[in-house]
Amino acid sequence: MKLIFLTQWIDAGDAVLGFVPRWVEGLAARCERVRVIALWSGDVAGLPANVDVRTVGKTGTVKRFLRYRAALKEAFADGFDTVLAHMVPRYALLAAGPARRAGAPSFLWYTTKGVDARLKRAEKVVKKIFTASPESLRIETAKAVVTGHGVDVAHFARTDEKPAKPPRLLAVGRMTPAKDPLTLLAALSILVSRGYDLHLDWAGGGLAAGDAGFERSVREQIEVGGLTDRVHLHGDVPYREIPALYRRASVLTSTSLTGSVDKVVLEAMACGRPAVTCNESFRPIFTELGPKAGWLSFEPGNAQALAERVERLLRMQRLDLDELGLQLRAIVERDHEVDALMARLYREMSGEMEGAA
Repeated sequence: MKLIFLTQWIDAGDAVLGFVPRWVEGLAARCERVRVIALWSGDVAGLPANVDVRTVGKTGTVKRFLRYRAALKEAFADGFDTVLAHMVPRYALLAAGPARRAGAPSFLWYTTKGVDARLKRAEKVVKKIFTASPESLRIETAKAVVTGHGVDVAHFARTDEKPAKPPRLLAVGRMTPAKDPLTLLAALSILVSRGYDLHLDWAGGGLAAGDAGFERSVREQIEVGGLTDRVHLHGDVPYREIPALYRRASVLTSTSLTGSVDKVVLEAMACGRPAVTCNESFRPIFTELGPKAGWLSFEPGNAQALAERVERLLRMQRLDLDELGLQLRAIVERDHEVDALMARLYREMSGEMEGAA
């Protein structure tokens, strides 16, 4: 297989998509060649020799479209025979015509509950849509293939490092209403009022135009709540530096309202740290933990319940926490490991090519 991988950008140091080079590496281990077509690229020094990158730029709508089509035309002329679009249905749509004329099957990876007209149109032109969980793809389609996520368990390693003292909570993600930081701040206030010397690290800046305005309102809430010395907003943190934040945290808190399997929860689990989340897609993942499953879930927007879950974890004995950490990492290693996912994607795409032969 000679694979065209379409993504927003590829940069090992990026705070949001820093994992993409590891995905490409995993695919390249199974494909004859991989060509990445992205808006831009950063640190790609570690990519295998059978990978090359084409960038089309982030500006100039018409010119960017023409450069994108030129990059696709070049790839098909060079013998590439399969297309995988990562997260952006528009990329699958842009590739649909050239791929069809080249006889190349197209696929889409998509993991968010958002459904728009582009996703619906993309569903009609791709062979399969890969997704991390049933909740991560909210359209009815026979083309859905639930694969689990792809977490680099070597990068997010469990070590003997103990959480920091005084204890720290961690949240990772964009500073947007969908991440519901206000519920987390309310829970932190409850815990501080109960006498806990507790700090919160938030790793993640804004990406959309309105995110900066929302971040200002969050900062105002921090000040009003008397939490200025306890809440640390780090902004964007490079992918390579995120594991250290997980390991110094006592608990990852996820107030995200996105509904899909949030990869940051899995990353914390891989590091052996408990994660408390309101995301309903994690309830079946936690089921095998038995009674402990209830310690890690709460209803969206319920700051009181979040505070109670965190408090229970903070009061646990070290040996019990270590045992829970081992159980959580084992789930990620078994069901969400990056190379297992890349192997699954390769098999699924190869099967379609063989069927068309």
